[in-house]
Amino acid sequence: MTALLENLTHRFDSLNQAASSSLQNAIDKADAWDDRLIDTLSNSIGDRFNLWLTNHPLWAWSIHHYLISSIGGLIALVLIIRLLITIYRAIALTIDRMWLQILRSPVRLLKFLFGWEVKPKANTSNTTITNYEVVNNPEQIQQILTRLDNIQQQQQQIIQELADLRQRSTHIEAKQVNLTLPATDQRKNN
Repeated sequence: MTALLENLTHRFDSLNQAASSSLQNAIDKADAWDDRLIDTLSNSIGDRFNLWLTNHPLWAWSIHHYLISSIGGLIALVLIIRLLITIYRAIALTIDRMWLQILRSPVRLLKFLFGWEVKPKANTSNTTITNYEVVNNPEQIQQILTRLDNIQQQQQQIIQELADLRQRSTHIEAKQVNLTLPATDQRKNN
């Protein structure tokens, strides 16, 4: 029995060693295959990136100049963030307006259904308001109308004087041009 047990133990150990060596060989092959795959992919990606940099020398130059590329990246980052903020604000404003319309819709519906409107108060008295005072005196109203007519006449006179001044200034400029032209003609004659 001990011999049988030793024989089984010996066979189990040999089977264990064979399985271990077989497993170790499979692991080594998998590691080698994995390393080859990673090397092939990294070389392929590296070659493609180097080819792209060769075809785009401006990007290659910016990658080799870290300060310039970091400033450019910072500017691009700020512009992208600014664009996202603008989009966010536009969406938020649209949502706010939508909620306002939703909240106002019951009131508008009631106005539409029942014909409710804001009606202005009618002022039936014949009064004139001057300096926030109510005036009912016809003599005072006549004085105010007379003053307004005088102001309108003064305004017309000022507008006429401005028009006259403009015409005079164009005549003066024309006379200056005419005065300078004969002086130049005399120099030519001398």
